[in-house]
Amino acid sequence: AEKLFQYTQHEVISKNLVSMVATTEIMQTEAAIFSEQAKEGRLKLITKRTRKDGLVLDVELAAVPVLVDEQVVGLIVIYHDITELQGARMEAEAANQAKSAFLATMSHEIRTPMNAVIGMSGLLLDTDLTEEQYEFAEIIRNSGDALLTIINDILDFSKIEAGKMELENQPFDLRECVEGTLDLVAGKAFDKGLDLAYLIDEKTPATFAGDMTRLRQILLNLFTNAVKFTETGEVVLTIKSHPISNAGRKVLNSDIHELHFAVRDTGIGIPKERMDRLFQSFSQVDASTARKYGGTGLGLAISRLLSEMMGGSMWAESQEGVGTTFYFTIHTKVVDQPVVARPDLQGDQPQLADRKVLIIDDNETNRRILRLHVEKWGMVVVESRSPQIALEWIRKGENFDVAILDMHMPEMDGVMLAKELRQQPAGRDLPLVLFTSLGRRDIYPQGVEFAAHLTKPIKPSQLFDALVSIFSEKPLQVRREATSKAQLDPDLAISLPLRILLTEDNVVNQKLALRLLQKMGYRADVAGNGIEAIQALERQPYDVILMDVQMPEMDGLEATRQINQRWERHERPHIIAMTANAMPGDREMCLAAGMDDYIAKPLRVEEIVDALKRAT
Repeated sequence: AEKLFQYTQHEVISKNLVSMVATTEIMQTEAAIFSEQAKEGRLKLITKRTRKDGLVLDVELAAVPVLVDEQVVGLIVIYHDITELQGARMEAEAANQAKSAFLATMSHEIRTPMNAVIGMSGLLLDTDLTEEQYEFAEIIRNSGDALLTIINDILDFSKIEAGKMELENQPFDLRECVEGTLDLVAGKAFDKGLDLAYLIDEKTPATFAGDMTRLRQILLNLFTNAVKFTETGEVVLTIKSHPISNAGRKVLNSDIHELHFAVRDTGIGIPKERMDRLFQSFSQVDASTARKYGGTGLGLAISRLLSEMMGGSMWAESQEGVGTTFYFTIHTKVVDQPVVARPDLQGDQPQLADRKVLIIDDNETNRRILRLHVEKWGMVVVESRSPQIALEWIRKGENFDVAILDMHMPEMDGVMLAKELRQQPAGRDLPLVLFTSLGRRDIYPQGVEFAAHLTKPIKPSQLFDALVSIFSEKPLQVRREATSKAQLDPDLAISLPLRILLTEDNVVNQKLALRLLQKMGYRADVAGNGIEAIQALERQPYDVILMDVQMPEMDGLEATRQINQRWERHERPHIIAMTANAMPGDREMCLAAGMDDYIAKPLRVEEIVDALKRAT
């Protein structure tokens, strides 16, 4: 004690030590509170105290009451000098922030030339090239896109570590968030023949307030990994929720919910001895898998940090050779007003109640999800994993109101089964719905007529619309024409050639917009903020800029103002605002900044097409 506070024992005996080492008003108030708390039992905390020469020390304080005949007569207090430890911790945090700031700066510096590589290779692909030249240019473009994805991961990670990542708090529809994310990985899942599905517990509210794009980023990372490491089988997401108090305890009535997500795959699995490497930054579970599958090892680290920023956590369970399940939770507030109003998806439906439906699918998860959806609408379900068994029921004359068939089954596919069903009296006029993977358009074979064609993963709104359409006796041709309007035109870029610059800082939104544009035939270049957009314009001309409004360093409004100052109206691109702010006045604010058009997020195919047409 003499060494710590520089008082001798003769200077302090019979005096109040606290008054001597707690010299500021804040310290004295704090010490008085701590003394009262220590009388109730053990106390341990980190605080500050003053030495005789006036130097303020960081100390760890531990106190226990002294009892005589069950009466508190004093305190035993132990002080531990942790000034050096606190200094080292602060130095480590400062070094960590400096490292993150350096990574962020380097990522931005690398992105500038990378945008030039991607942009120029895109322009090169639009010129007359030999087959070999086209192949070389396409490899450059694809490699540039892959490198940009890695850079975006590093940038996100460094933002989180430096404490510069800010979360939005906007209402979003949970089902729409999930389905939009699944659409991004459905193509790769189809290429590998994997079943992709999701199931939201019926007690889970529809609308929450939070950062939907960051939630989608977590889901996209987990889905991408699951599809990457799974060769056969399925990838399934399940979501549950329960209300909690601010302290995290389950309560009956609260608008704060804990959302619980689980992404399960039937992939290669993770060895037990390597599970501890899963969420480490710049780490791979196994160097051999890293060589085979690629990746930075940042995706899971970013996902875990994001889930923790949202008040939750992330963990995993795995069995080698069987599969892996990743779990994560977030805390979010329930919003009463739905973002996407679909009240017809809840409870018994008069059009569907008591209708008998036959479900034929070899995948147990798909059957379960279909059954839960249609039973919720009041339908009577009969299901089978075997086409032969289902066919035998029909041969015996069992009657159904509708049959839902999977396209890919081991005994016979959905089209073969449909032809067999049509040969039986009970199946001749039976309405048939075919479920197929994304991209399969060979579902109009000669001699077989389907009442509806739906793509996996199963979307309740599409399934509901298909079933209601069947039982409301609407002409099938009308239904197909109505749905075809939302289909992407792969030749739009030929009839409407445009050089497009996508300016968007969020990786998930980038991927979604690029995918939509790619399906129209466009190769858009990407800028991560307003500064990069201006730099891209200095290098080459563009016809259209799809401009996000909220971005770091320079937002879309300021970038638009600078573009209007530097380029004449006929020289600069047509600027289309893309923003999640869809409140009254937001459109006027964008137009006042000098933008030419405005589309609200989430992005809709029809709105993008209409905006591009208006750009000409």
